[in-house]
Amino acid sequence: MKIEQLRRIRDIHTGKIKPELCIKNVNIINTLTREIQKGNIVIDNGKILGFECMEAEKTIDGNGRYAAPLLTDAHIHIESTMVTPMVLNDIFLPRGIGKIIADPHEIANVCGQTGIQYMLDSVACCDLDIQIMLPSCVPATRLEHAGAILKADDLRNFYQHPNVLGLAEIMDLDAVRNDEDMLMKIADAIERDRTIDGHGSVLTNSDLDLYASLQIRNDHECDTIDGMIDRLRRGITVFIREGSVTQNLKDLLPGVNENNAHQICFCTDDRHPDDIVKEGGIDYVVNLAIQNGLDPVLAITMATLNPARHYKLENQGAIAPGYAADFFLFSDLHHIEAQQVYKSGQLLALNGIPLQPKAQMKVPIPEKVKFSINCAEYQVSDIQCNMGDHNALKMIKIIPGGVITPMHIEITDKNLFGQFIPSIEKDQAKLVVIERHNQTGNIGVSAVKGFGLSGGAIATTVAHDSHNIIAIGTNDFDIIMAIEQLRKNAGGYVVANDGKILAHLKLEIAGLMTTMQLPDLIEQMNDLHTKAGYILKNKTFNPFLMLSFISLPVIPELKLTDIGLIDVNTQQVINALTDIVA
Repeated sequence: MKIEQLRRIRDIHTGKIKPELCIKNVNIINTLTREIQKGNIVIDNGKILGFECMEAEKTIDGNGRYAAPLLTDAHIHIESTMVTPMVLNDIFLPRGIGKIIADPHEIANVCGQTGIQYMLDSVACCDLDIQIMLPSCVPATRLEHAGAILKADDLRNFYQHPNVLGLAEIMDLDAVRNDEDMLMKIADAIERDRTIDGHGSVLTNSDLDLYASLQIRNDHECDTIDGMIDRLRRGITVFIREGSVTQNLKDLLPGVNENNAHQICFCTDDRHPDDIVKEGGIDYVVNLAIQNGLDPVLAITMATLNPARHYKLENQGAIAPGYAADFFLFSDLHHIEAQQVYKSGQLLALNGIPLQPKAQMKVPIPEKVKFSINCAEYQVSDIQCNMGDHNALKMIKIIPGGVITPMHIEITDKNLFGQFIPSIEKDQAKLVVIERHNQTGNIGVSAVKGFGLSGGAIATTVAHDSHNIIAIGTNDFDIIMAIEQLRKNAGGYVVANDGKILAHLKLEIAGLMTTMQLPDLIEQMNDLHTKAGYILKNKTFNPFLMLSFISLPVIPELKLTDIGLIDVNTQQVINALTDIVA
């Protein structure tokens, strides 16, 4: 701080001048001491100056309500919310969420540096503090083709941006072991004293040793208490994740205790807009933890002070003198619902309504981001699985409630040309992945067991992590119709059946996000889900989210990318053809 700021602080404390604001009579959630402290909050110039009541330019009676630091989501992909950061600002801030640590990995895999810059331009418009982690794995692995390749040289200049916090989730284990450029990305982050995120869904304990030794300091891919303890023992902070697809809180919460809680945060990772509207963001995760027996003060600490310290954010995550005046007032300790939200000492939301909305703000969308579908032309013959004399296929099996997809082997039907035919009776569908970035002509085809289609097809450009076109269906005609509607829309989601488009949602920003306002987006999403319900027997999972993860070759066990069927455990393309002896 400059000497003028220090002089003003001194003069306020010595009674020479008044502070801007005093909120008296509040129960402060003190995350530094993990206690509830009766007192006051004195604020000036965006900072908290003390607990003792002072005569101020403005005084507000807190009426005994609780005051907590604004919540932090320790790891989120904004693209998964489908809305712009400006729209997200107006959703999250009124809920008491003041900071999100965002990884623009998805848009970077489509548009490279242009996508990262678009996100940085957008977050600059927001009161919500959006800190960006630089995507480390573009493409995510060598087993798929993305829209860009980002080397260490491509990322280095971004560290100068004030909203860039560190290096995002490192998910490519093979690159960590063998690639010199990945080592340079890690070295660049360490040299600048920045935090490095991990992604350890396939890591053994030996791999965890490697990651920890390279100063990769957190992981959100943890679904067992043993796995959590293995990470914590190595100094790897665990982010307990509660997203729209992968939900680990109830499994991991019993492992949280007084000895390790300081090393645990909360995150949502991938959360869809309908879930955000219905339940919330990281505030929902905190409330869920409290409902499942976690002490409310500890739950709030894990969503405030813990991520602030982990990401080396000075004077944040607590209500105390010298800390940022970022907090909210609420009435019920066991069901946290923000009533008044203050950011830098300014009232920005009241009873769920943003007072300075940002959703209508426009940020120019670069041409490369707007027109992101560039796939080669294809024919019906290109989306066939030719089985020859074989009678069975290795196929992807759907497990509702998660994104781990085991290998399943089953006898399938064939046509006269020896090509795999989907079977509604056997619950065998056809899955197609088409490279959509650089006209490579690559197309992957496989069978899927357990998706529960009774007909038709579903297609999307939201396909983690390279976001190629992915479609699943019971017949080629509907699959192709859905894909062509995607191309027409410049991305999004499509449901087709019997030669008709039942519903579609346009995601014109890199095929991942939309400029639509939230009510319009939710209305169209509801229509998508309704129409998808017409062709789905299995309604125990979100079909659009499940489809988005079937091509992610860093999560076990069997996935499909544009280059073929991937055995994630061996990181190899495998032949799906096999035989079952009767």
